[in-house]
Amino acid sequence: MPAARVLVISEDDDVAGPLEALLKHAGYGVEVLDGREAVLAIAEPPPEILVLDRDLPSEIYEQILDRLAPAAGRTSCPLVILGGGVSPRLPQGWHEDAFAALPRPPQTGEILATISSLRRLVFYRRYRDLVHDLAQPVTTIHALSRSIARLRPEDEAARQAIERFAVEAERLMVLLETFQRARDPATS
Repeated sequence: MPAARVLVISEDDDVAGPLEALLKHAGYGVEVLDGREAVLAIAEPPPEILVLDRDLPSEIYEQILDRLAPAAGRTSCPLVILGGGVSPRLPQGWHEDAFAALPRPPQTGEILATISSLRRLVFYRRYRDLVHDLAQPVTTIHALSRSIARLRPEDEAARQAIERFAVEAERLMVLLETFQRARDPATS
């Protein structure tokens, strides 16, 4: 994946400075804002990657979360919260695969690996969501194909069309089941 732009929001120069240098060295485009600047700057679309220091004043931190809330759900960008603890406060509805909490200051390898893994999860989210969205229609088509296959067609062309529909519906169902089993080791 190509390098992305990272927005670092922190008022602690001892955290923001080294983090900016590290991310630039890793090839990311980096912008560092303090909390007040960030409240004004965060708009849609959200940054590609956001590193948010939990050590901001509570009022500013809450305002930033409120500004990010419209980008929640399937469009959630990678969000790394520094010093957020085990269960950090997130923007309402933030996607579960789009955030990580790290101690502050973050370790070099830890922040780079976290950003990389969050970017990968966000990249593949649309495929996981697509499979989830397709599950119900595929199941319905599969069930309909079995019902239609029991019909007695009037001619050979209709019979062949029904058989072909049943074969393709079965193939679609097998593809979906195979994909789901491959992603969930508990069902393998």
